[in-house]
Amino acid sequence: MKKSISFTIAVFLSILTSTAQQGELRMTFSLSGASPMGEFKNLVSKTTFRGGDALILYGINDRIGVGLNIGFQDFYEKYPRSIYKLSDGSDISAVLTNSVQTIPLLATTRFNLKPGGFLRPYVSAGVGGAIVMNSQYLGEYPNEDDKFSLALRPGAGIFIPFRKEGEVGINVGVNYNFIAYKQNDVSNLSYLGFTVGIGFPARN
Repeated sequence: MKKSISFTIAVFLSILTSTAQQGELRMTFSLSGASPMGEFKNLVSKTTFRGGDALILYGINDRIGVGLNIGFQDFYEKYPRSIYKLSDGSDISAVLTNSVQTIPLLATTRFNLKPGGFLRPYVSAGVGGAIVMNSQYLGEYPNEDDKFSLALRPGAGIFIPFRKEGEVGINVGVNYNFIAYKQNDVSNLSYLGFTVGIGFPARN
């Protein structure tokens, strides 16, 4: 699975490079957090701040940008010792630990609602896939499940330039993430994400 992840990221970065050769781009690098929603809370219920996000957009015009988005989010929660039933019907007294990492790889479109303003709100939509690395430990006994699944991400945010009519500034965003992942009592992973980062133009 690790080789597959490395290959996927390498392909993704090569696409970014080829896109960058076609014209002026905007890039955004952010720290990200997330709060699990719905059935995802059956695995992890706590909000996490362990994540990052990178977005590169090619501006079709001053309102519409298209490009690629890659992120990483790490979810982790340890539950107190309790009695758990194993697949063979036996019981075990153990501490339960759930660790889930997601790596979304998304084709993304962003629509700028007020280009050129001091505050520049936008809405966005992403579709693609996500690598999910799900590890569960009952005491010292691991159960690992790694998959690549469909992923969707609608979002909204605001870009605040450091100076009037500037192109470098702070980007703050929120997004809803849906990953079509199924395992036992979880039929999908959904979480509310939020990002804070720096946006800037990348010129040839």
